[in-house]
Amino acid sequence: MSDVYAGTDEFEDYAETIYSKRSSSYKKGAIVRIHEQILEPLDRLNRREKLSAMYTWRGELLNFRDPNQDTEETKHELEKMQVNDPANLMRFIWYPVRENFLLSDMPEDIHEKMAVFVSRRVFSREHNRYEYVQIFALDEGVFYDLYKDKAKVLRGEIYIVDGEGNIISSSDEETLKEGKIPENLFVKVRDNTKKFFEIGKKGKSYLVDIKKSEINDWRTIMAVPETQITASVDSLYLKFFIILLVSMGISALLIVYLYRSFMEPINKLNISMKEVYNGNLNAYVELKEHPRKNEIYDMMVYYNSMLKRINTHIIEGLKADRKKKELELEVLMSQINPHFLYNTLENIVWKSNEARRPDIGRMAASLGRMYRLSISGGQVIVPMEHEIEHLMAYVKIQKNRYGDSVEFELQTDMAQVHELYSLKILLQPIVENSFLYGTEGLERPMKVRLSIHERDGWVWIRVVDNGCGMDKERLAQVRSQIKKGRKNTEEKAPRSTGIGLHSAQMRIRLYFGIEDAVSIYSKKGMGTLVVVKIPVITKEDVDESGNLKEKQK
Repeated sequence: MSDVYAGTDEFEDYAETIYSKRSSSYKKGAIVRIHEQILEPLDRLNRREKLSAMYTWRGELLNFRDPNQDTEETKHELEKMQVNDPANLMRFIWYPVRENFLLSDMPEDIHEKMAVFVSRRVFSREHNRYEYVQIFALDEGVFYDLYKDKAKVLRGEIYIVDGEGNIISSSDEETLKEGKIPENLFVKVRDNTKKFFEIGKKGKSYLVDIKKSEINDWRTIMAVPETQITASVDSLYLKFFIILLVSMGISALLIVYLYRSFMEPINKLNISMKEVYNGNLNAYVELKEHPRKNEIYDMMVYYNSMLKRINTHIIEGLKADRKKKELELEVLMSQINPHFLYNTLENIVWKSNEARRPDIGRMAASLGRMYRLSISGGQVIVPMEHEIEHLMAYVKIQKNRYGDSVEFELQTDMAQVHELYSLKILLQPIVENSFLYGTEGLERPMKVRLSIHERDGWVWIRVVDNGCGMDKERLAQVRSQIKKGRKNTEEKAPRSTGIGLHSAQMRIRLYFGIEDAVSIYSKKGMGTLVVVKIPVITKEDVDESGNLKEKQK
């Protein structure tokens, strides 16, 4: 096409015109005429590269690509390229890729924005001079389209460079902007005699292949990541690794299966035996249904059966022991009632010697009320209100005997007490202790105060009096009687001191398992304090027969 344009005489006519002295519209008209009369007729099918611009010997620029970009800056770019250098003669001069300065409106796509310029001086025989310079601006995309598909498939980078390492075209946009290939790659390309070699770039290893043009000094360089070339081998390794992982997984599942079938049941059996050794007789081994029962499963079944028999034997022994304790307790309670009956009858006899008086009848009525409440239909656990009523009947009897020399005070919240239950005949022996032993040799009126309070899951019963009290030696004897009973004390007291408190202690220990439920404190000449604690018992904790339910025992 350059030869065709060079042989067209009409270009020489336009090259002789001085456009700078004319209007801009005149130059644009000339450009339009060149398009219509020369460029388009020479390429009707629009398949050939058209002349982009011509730069005349007079310094005039005709920009066929974009007439609006006919500026001094554009001319300056051409001068920098030395397109009119006499040394060029009429040879084709190729320039490295750069922005297409012939365009005023730059495209966004870098392959459309960049161009490879070609210049050629045209000699006029008629005028015997170089008349003008042909300027071709080839879009870099023209070169890029030739190899872009291969670059995408190989996932590498392709460069077309001249003999100085300047970029003509590249699939790497950063390199395209810089205009040169990396220095280490250019040195390798320039000095290496081998067709293939390896180079590092951005932390990756690339295999480089070079092909040199047969008509000029251009080279086509293809740099492909080593990982891409070895992808097939890597794929083979990956498949081998996956097979290895699957094999290891199957082996692990087999080991887990064997462990669960043999080692895990043995471990469970071992743990259960250790718990039994430490006192937990309910450490049964959990049995899971298995379609294939083996010897270990049979061992676990036999172990659970053996543990169940042991528990049954222990429970039956405990029940027998409890029954024995209850029988002993009944004997102990039978010791209290005759003792109290003897004292009450003594009061009645003493009153009858004086004269007929109504208070004797009231004493007898209180006594009857006490015995009716103490029977309670054979129940062991009774409402706390019944216990207080039983105690108040006893207090009435004692008031008839002692008169104003004894005062009794009840301090409790009856609404709170209404919800509570207690062991039968628990309060009366505690208060009786004050009446029997607190008045001995006392010259002042004795005050007895009973308080019942619930706190922190316990019911606290306190009986305090300002009676004669006890010295340390006597207090130690009473505490021993409370804990062991009177038969274990070395000194036999003249009266049954502490037998009622011992009865309360034994019954609380039997039913609630509390070792030190009864405490006594006293000081000679000042008085005595008895403190009893029992767990909180409500109606939900008592069965129909008046006994504690199993979970409370």
